[in-house]
Amino acid sequence: MKKFKKYLKLLRNNKSVIIVLVIFLFELFLRFYDINGKNPFGWDQVDNAWAAMNLVVNGKLPLVGFEAKGNTGIYIGPVYYYLISFFYWIFNLNPIASGVFAGLTSIFTFWVIFYVSKKLFFTEVALIAVFINTFVFPAIIFDRVQGPVNFIPGISILIFYFLYKIITGNSKYIIALSLAIGFSFQIHFTSVFFPLIVILSLPFFPKNKQTIKYILISIPLFLIWLLPNAIAQIKQGNSQTSHLTNYLNTYYHGFHLRRVIQLAGDGLIQFNPYLFMDKLTQLKFIAFPLFFIMFLYKSISREQLIFCYLVLLWFIVPWFVFATYSGEISDYYFSVNRFIALFIISYFFARVWMIKNIIPKIAVLIILIYVAITNVINYLPYKDTGLAERERTVLNAIRQGRRIGFQQGVPESYLYYYFMRQKGINVY
Repeated sequence: MKKFKKYLKLLRNNKSVIIVLVIFLFELFLRFYDINGKNPFGWDQVDNAWAAMNLVVNGKLPLVGFEAKGNTGIYIGPVYYYLISFFYWIFNLNPIASGVFAGLTSIFTFWVIFYVSKKLFFTEVALIAVFINTFVFPAIIFDRVQGPVNFIPGISILIFYFLYKIITGNSKYIIALSLAIGFSFQIHFTSVFFPLIVILSLPFFPKNKQTIKYILISIPLFLIWLLPNAIAQIKQGNSQTSHLTNYLNTYYHGFHLRRVIQLAGDGLIQFNPYLFMDKLTQLKFIAFPLFFIMFLYKSISREQLIFCYLVLLWFIVPWFVFATYSGEISDYYFSVNRFIALFIISYFFARVWMIKNIIPKIAVLIILIYVAITNVINYLPYKDTGLAERERTVLNAIRQGRRIGFQQGVPESYLYYYFMRQKGINVY
């Protein structure tokens, strides 16, 4: 009883703990509610399911993961396949594992947002950031699509934090940085941005023996993540290198200022989900410079300037790199700066909240509550072409005695395999 009173007193004295836990409960509901109906089960999820089946049932250990871009012959690392396979093993190959894993990824994302934003700014920013990301419709949908893309923003903001700690004098974070960047190469091809950002940050690294020591330790820790791909390369006779060279020769068109201007909207596209409505998305062009003015207002320190420099790199590097690329560009290719945009919007709200007047506080509360209610109302009736609908189709086919043959990326094909396996019949 004494311990309970002690914890109760602790919670009373730390209201932010109660608030973040309440928000987290909403996070769990909005990411796990009706997995069968709301979580999509499409091409990428089917690819994961077959990879898991090959690992769990056939014992095939992949050396490469997703194809980095369709029909390129270039592949990311296999670690994501191993992660998703663990959940398919737990659920005995039931594709519900896809939705569960997406939900668990969102939990990782939630706490990364809270931890990093609190460390980089202050508690108010952290609370507002997790609140916004929990309730806005695009963020909910983004989190519920199971795939490696879900990891990009969370890993990216950790890399941002580790790099900031290094540049501000803490060399030991070089090890964490190398591990995070190594893992990112197992997730998505946009991880190529991180080495470029690190190179552009090297002049600001602490120049001492500790830095050299941690760099030497971190190099093998980074390279070990690339080992499976290296083995696959050797087995395939360096075919991936050849495919990469051909791809770059085809789609690299050089750096042109006109193309940079054309991609300005895409370069800042990750602000869009956090500006709440389409009519406000053009404010991203104001939000970016306004943040620097507010952040540097009254005092300018080395740490603040370094922070601003990293924020610039996180937006400029993807923007300028894609300006040299002539292929198709999707909005999630810029997901590396998604949570930087979230932090900037949350910072604005937090600064207004901290004005010593009740009216700004009421205004912030009204806006955030309005955003939460309207987005939840829009989301609850939302349905995707998820498992429930596809399962009905396949079960109906089985009842009618119709066979569904193997087709890559087709959900009904995997579901047919799964249901027939439940009956003890191996169809493929």
